[in-house]
Amino acid sequence: MEKIKPSSPTPPHLRVYNTSLIDQTMIYGYAYLVLYYLGNYSKDKIQHLKESLSRTLVTFYPFAGIIKDALSADCNDQGLPFSVAKVEARMSDFLQNPNVELMNKFYPTAEKLLGMGDSIMVIQLNCFDCGSIAMSIKFHHLIADMVSISTFLQHWAANAQGLGLSFPPLNRIAQSSFSQKPSLSNNQLPFNYFSKYLISRKFVLRRYVFDASALSILKAQTSSFRVSRVNVVTAVIRQCFIEAVTEESAGKDMKPILMSQGVNLRRKAMPPFPDDSFGNLAWNSKSLWSFPKEKELTELLREVKKEIAKIDGEFVRRLGSEGAYDFLEELRNEMPQEATFLAMTSWANIGLSEIDFGGGKPVWMSSFIPHSSEVEKGCNLAILLDSKSGGIEAWTTLDEKYVAGFEKNDYIRKYARFNPSVI
Repeated sequence: MEKIKPSSPTPPHLRVYNTSLIDQTMIYGYAYLVLYYLGNYSKDKIQHLKESLSRTLVTFYPFAGIIKDALSADCNDQGLPFSVAKVEARMSDFLQNPNVELMNKFYPTAEKLLGMGDSIMVIQLNCFDCGSIAMSIKFHHLIADMVSISTFLQHWAANAQGLGLSFPPLNRIAQSSFSQKPSLSNNQLPFNYFSKYLISRKFVLRRYVFDASALSILKAQTSSFRVSRVNVVTAVIRQCFIEAVTEESAGKDMKPILMSQGVNLRRKAMPPFPDDSFGNLAWNSKSLWSFPKEKELTELLREVKKEIAKIDGEFVRRLGSEGAYDFLEELRNEMPQEATFLAMTSWANIGLSEIDFGGGKPVWMSSFIPHSSEVEKGCNLAILLDSKSGGIEAWTTLDEKYVAGFEKNDYIRKYARFNPSVI
């Protein structure tokens, strides 16, 4: 492993990168992404990727630094850890039958436990025998969200292609709009509210692919109002989950069902924040069913849109001013003592599928999916990603007791394909 440093040093006045209030609310840990590229990535091309990465880190200097403490990063130019690993297989064979156990090996192993001194980003190129690569990116969620990672990758790709674009300085509107609040204690932060719903269970991974044609049919059948691809898949996953929990809990005292959905604040602010705004600019909407019952998909679609609509320009304004403490206290008071929890997030429509380093766009993308043996506690989770030809992939990790009931849903059976070939 080597460390890629910015091609020019970070100015002293930028050495300390202070997080925003919203950064404070994020889970303290790493997030993961893999982009898969077919082609012949020779040693010369890999060296070119390193050199263009070095130039990109001049703008995205926090990624070449380390975690200083819970509220800041040290942009010390120590370098971004970068490694190259060999995969004794052909990518085309792997993509015909994606294997999660192999996918999870594409990430560099953790150097140590989370804490001060951690690298903010780590990259590993996994080189297949055929010359294709799987580029894995591991980044600290305290510093950035997936939209910021997409912006960084787009800039890196432009540098790799030699497009000669001039990039503005790092957009730090999050820090100016949502100044950090060191006085906030851990028990006032949202991830601690939700952490009480983590469970020690065996989780099962499922990958469901909704093709563009299937989504068009679903949108036409289920809604007389405007909905997005993400809205439709979110509603389907929620309906499946409610039905599975209801079935499994029959004859028992049933806990409320709590669902959260990550919302991109860049597009909710008035006026909207630029898409290249750096940091974490997301907030979790939530829905709670105290007496869950099966619902029609159109009804769930309305609830999804209504729930997300609550996070509007006024919400963003208040979050950045006098309303932050009120929102956090309100959130804490609304959380039941016990609940069956489903967390959802979408990485669709943020440009990840368009990132081209000169050899073509990625043919696929994936995230790290921990097995039960890799985590002490977990939660039911769904990640939505762009798929080829305008579809959506839903990656779910579910408590094993819900899987059978989840897959009985007619919409899953008729409109989703289970772990199909990528190519």
